[in-house]
Amino acid sequence: MIRYLTALLLTLSVSSGLNGQSFWFGVKGGVAMANQSWGSGGNTLGVNRNPIFPLNGDFFVESLDEDKKGALYAQLGYHGRGSSVRFFSSFGQFNPLVKYKFHNAVLELGAKKSFDLLEQFGSYFILGVRGEYTFGSNLSVQTANLGQIVSPDYIRHFNYGVTFGGGFEKILTEMSNAFIEFSIQPDLSFQYEQFPIDNVRNPWVPNERIDLPLTQVRNLTIEAKIGIKFLRKVIYID
Repeated sequence: MIRYLTALLLTLSVSSGLNGQSFWFGVKGGVAMANQSWGSGGNTLGVNRNPIFPLNGDFFVESLDEDKKGALYAQLGYHGRGSSVRFFSSFGQFNPLVKYKFHNAVLELGAKKSFDLLEQFGSYFILGVRGEYTFGSNLSVQTANLGQIVSPDYIRHFNYGVTFGGGFEKILTEMSNAFIEFSIQPDLSFQYEQFPIDNVRNPWVPNERIDLPLTQVRNLTIEAKIGIKFLRKVIYID
C-alpha cells in the first residue's frame, strides 16, 4: 500500500508541478460505523446484525480552489469494513457477539465543492468513487465460532462503491487548514459472495450434512474524520 501511495502522490505532485499549479496535501483519520447487509436464503439461525467501529485513515491531495468553483481530490488509505452479530440457535440458546472484520486498502477519486454556511468555518460537500482491495479478514477462524458458515475463499478482494458527505474547515495559518469530515460510503459490489454449496458438514451437529444457500454481503459504512492539510503554493515571479 505504501508503494501505491507514494506513486499516487508523486504522480499528482509532478502533474501539478508541470502545470504550475498549487495544491493541498495532508492526512485524515477517524472512526467508522461499519454495517453489512447479508442476503442469504434459508438461514437456520435467528440473527440480529449490529455494526462494528473500526478505525480508518487516508493520505490525500487536493487541487487549490481559490474561487470556490470546485476542486478535485485523490486519496489512498486503510478502511475497516464488517459487522457483528448475536444469534440464537433453534433451541433458543443465546450466543455471544461475533465480529466479521475485513481490512481494505481504498483508492478514492472525487470532487469537492465549498460554500459559506458558518462564519468561522468553511463548509464543503464531497462526492467520490472508490476502488477497494481486501488484503485481510478474520474469516480464517473456525466457522463453528461464527454466526453462520463462511469461508475466506469467497471473499471478493476487489470492490467498488461511492462516497458522499461533507465537512467543516478552519484556517490555521496561510499554509495549513484543519477540518472535520463526515461521509456515507455504500458499496455497489459484494464484499463476500458464496454460491450455493450442497452436502457440507454441519459444524454444530456431528455426522450431519447440510446445503448452504447463496450468501451475498454488501458494505455500508459511515465515517467521521479529523484532518490537517498543507498548501504547496506556486508563486510566479516576473
